[in-house]
Amino acid sequence: MTLDLSKLGFVDPYGMAVLCLLGRQLSRQFWDIECVLPENRDVESYLTRMRLFEYLREVVSLPREPEMGHPPVENESLMEVCEISGQSDVESALALVESRVGSILEGELNYSVKEITWFKNVVAELCHNILDHSGDRGYLVAQRYTNHKLKRKFAMISVCDLGVGIRESLSARYDVTEWTHGAAITNAVKKTISRDAARGLGLYVVRKICDDCGGSLQIRSGDSRVYFRGQKSRVYSSGNFPGSQVSITLYEKV
Repeated sequence: MTLDLSKLGFVDPYGMAVLCLLGRQLSRQFWDIECVLPENRDVESYLTRMRLFEYLREVVSLPREPEMGHPPVENESLMEVCEISGQSDVESALALVESRVGSILEGELNYSVKEITWFKNVVAELCHNILDHSGDRGYLVAQRYTNHKLKRKFAMISVCDLGVGIRESLSARYDVTEWTHGAAITNAVKKTISRDAARGLGLYVVRKICDDCGGSLQIRSGDSRVYFRGQKSRVYSSGNFPGSQVSITLYEKV
C-alpha cells in the first residue's frame, strides 16, 4: 500500500489530524505501507515542523528523513499535532492552549477573556470525549490563518479519533437503530441528548460556545459530515470512516 502525499499543496488542521488517523487505519489492514513525501519542499518543511511525520512514521515507511527546511515563523502555529491517549496528554494540550491559543485569540482575533475561557472549555470537552467515549487515542492540532481577500484572521482547531463513532457512542443510552449517522450527529449537539448523564452536555456545549463566538463547527462520523453555523446546519454524505472527527473555525471579531 502506498500513501501518496506527493501532490499536497495545502493541509489544514483537520487534514493533518485525519492523515494521522489514515496511517493508523491502513496499518490495521496492510503490513507494508510506503509514504511518498510532498514534492513541494515548503509543504514538506511545514508538515515536519507541525510534527505530522513523527506520528506517521510509527505506521508507515518514509523514503528518507523529512526536511525541516526554513525555521518556523514566530507564532506560525497555534498547536502542532498532539496525540491524546491519556489524561496527561489532555493536560499538556490545555497548557499549550493556555500559552499559545489564548494570546492569539486575544491579541489577533479580539476575543475577550470570557470567550477564551469558553474556547478552552471546548478543547477540554473534545479531548475528554476521546478518553471517555471513543475507546481509542486521537489527535489535536490548531492553526491560525489570514483571509487576505477579506483581510480577516481566523483560527482552526481539529480533534479527531478512530473510535466507535457518535452513533455507536449514543447507543449506550438511546435506541439508535433508526438513526442515520447524520441524524446521530445532529442529535448529539442537542441539549437533551448526551451519552453520559453524569458528565454533562457533551457536544451541545461545543456547539453553543462556537455559536456564542460566531464560529462554525463541522463533525464527521460514519458516512456523514454535518456543518453547523448559527442556527443552520447541513448534512453531507462522506466516505465511511471510523471514529469521530471535529473541526472548529473561529473568526476575527470586527
